[in-house]
Amino acid sequence: MKTLVLCVDRDDDLGTKAGINGPVIGRDENLKATIALGLADPEEVDANTILSGIQLYDDLVKRGMETEIATISGDSHVGFQSDLILTNQLGNVLEVVKPDRAILVSDGAEDESIYPVVSSRVKIDSVKRVYMKQSKSIEGTYYLIMKTFQDEKMRRKWIVPLSLVLVIWGSLSLFTKLIRFSEGNYDDISLLSEMAPGVIGVVLGVYLVGWAYQWVPKTLERIARTKRSIRQGSLVIPFAIVAFVLVIVGVLVGYDMATVYMEGLLPQERSVAISILLFVSGAVWFVVFGVFAYETGKSVMAFLQTSKIRWSFIVMMVSVLATGFIVQGAVDALAFFLSYGDADLLVIFAEMITGILIAVFSSVLNASLRTEAAQTGASPGA
Repeated sequence: MKTLVLCVDRDDDLGTKAGINGPVIGRDENLKATIALGLADPEEVDANTILSGIQLYDDLVKRGMETEIATISGDSHVGFQSDLILTNQLGNVLEVVKPDRAILVSDGAEDESIYPVVSSRVKIDSVKRVYMKQSKSIEGTYYLIMKTFQDEKMRRKWIVPLSLVLVIWGSLSLFTKLIRFSEGNYDDISLLSEMAPGVIGVVLGVYLVGWAYQWVPKTLERIARTKRSIRQGSLVIPFAIVAFVLVIVGVLVGYDMATVYMEGLLPQERSVAISILLFVSGAVWFVVFGVFAYETGKSVMAFLQTSKIRWSFIVMMVSVLATGFIVQGAVDALAFFLSYGDADLLVIFAEMITGILIAVFSSVLNASLRTEAAQTGASPGA
């Protein structure tokens, strides 16, 4: 029964620092490799990993066991690319050595992530971790923390609540200072320094939310897609511009309605809630038609490319229309109960019922399209 002592260098320190490409098979070759790596970087843990593997190899040989040692190395870009290289090198090693079982030697949890790949190809009897005495468990802890932060679900679970706390705390802190500033305390320079913690809290909170949801990469990817669409003469661009203009106009109309309302009242009569309702009432339909315009452009482009109608576009448009009626009805209902404006109770009921009926129709349409697609084997979005 032949045993393989397998050393793993996932981030390819062996190649980047010592210029040695994996796989390295045999005791003498591994000894030369670890000496070269140690000379290139005496503090490199992977050199100790290979030495530990050689020590284990010698111990097994002394016991009369048929043993071979090999080192596989990945890539400096740790992840899919490095694991693919490790898998290919592992296949080469198994083809040459033909072991019955293996002992995995690594310098921490990062290298041991290759364990499932190795175990799927050869039986693993043991895993040996190698740590520098002065840094025992540090790498494992560091890797665990970094791995947690790299996991999008964990970021959203832990980072987003913390960032929201920072944003809320910073906003409340700024709010009180801005009220004092708006009351005419322009000569109080200390207000600026008192605003600093609130500004830091808001900026840091927004940054953490953006990092948790990967706003920057997604924005850059969207910009790249937009550039490609412009170069290719995509019809989506004109429709997107129309949609953007409609949304901006809606925001301006809503702001104008809220501002006009505030200017017509005494300070003690002004209501922030009513201003928000007026803003939403003025903007809602512009936003709805903006969505219509953008999705129409996408559907026209998809039809020209595939010669198929996107039924999902129709379902989505019906849903957006239902949302518009429901939002408008809710705003008018609140206006009626707050006793401002000329909201008619009959119109409110008509808006709400219309929105609900359209939403029900959207759900039925979506369900029927999915059922038909399942029966025909076609995509429901076609």
